[in-house]
Amino acid sequence: ADDQCGMKVGTDALVLGCWAGANLQGPTRILDIGTGSGILALMLAQRHEHAVVEAVELEPDAARQAAENAASSPFSARISVHEMAVQAWEGADVDLVVCNPPFFHNHPKSPERKRNLARHDDTLPLRTLFAQARRVTHDAGVFQFVFPTDRAEEVRATASKEGWLLSQRISLAWSASHEPIRDLWPWVKHAGHEHSPVEDVRLMQNPDDGSWAAWLKHRLSAFLK
Repeated sequence: ADDQCGMKVGTDALVLGCWAGANLQGPTRILDIGTGSGILALMLAQRHEHAVVEAVELEPDAARQAAENAASSPFSARISVHEMAVQAWEGADVDLVVCNPPFFHNHPKSPERKRNLARHDDTLPLRTLFAQARRVTHDAGVFQFVFPTDRAEEVRATASKEGWLLSQRISLAWSASHEPIRDLWPWVKHAGHEHSPVEDVRLMQNPDDGSWAAWLKHRLSAFLK
């Protein structure tokens, strides 16, 4: 359920949720920043059956709905929703931080308070997001999020200032005739060895019929009835 949330469940959340943490071995503590309806927390709890998932959400109605969604799920014992900003969360030693962040910066705003919190970065600018992810993770912790491609250079610069190293970049385009619109970014604190991060472009649609691309359909299949 997402009717009480300023940002509804959409493509960004589904793509991030089916990708984030997929290659990690046995994370036991996960933090979802700005959980909204709780969709990412639920997907990660499903994928990692031994992980405890903490979810923080600033907007009261969304936090309440996320808690209700978690409580009615098979993973209720492992998901905790906290109505607060991530800056107020006192946890530490997290294995994986995920976020589908607000990314409008200096854009015209809606009359709706909930929508503004969900879509505009006033309360969670990039530098704060990277700093908080660094604060709560241990040295081997990973931070993964989705962000508009047209702000890629800003993402790189901010991550570098906050001590994060890029391990991969996946740019997402609807089709071969479209430019990428979103990037999936996984960040680590220590590279472990010298390497050049793999950067590639993936199409989200099947060119034949406009359905989900095979790679995306495969990743999403575990979460669909």
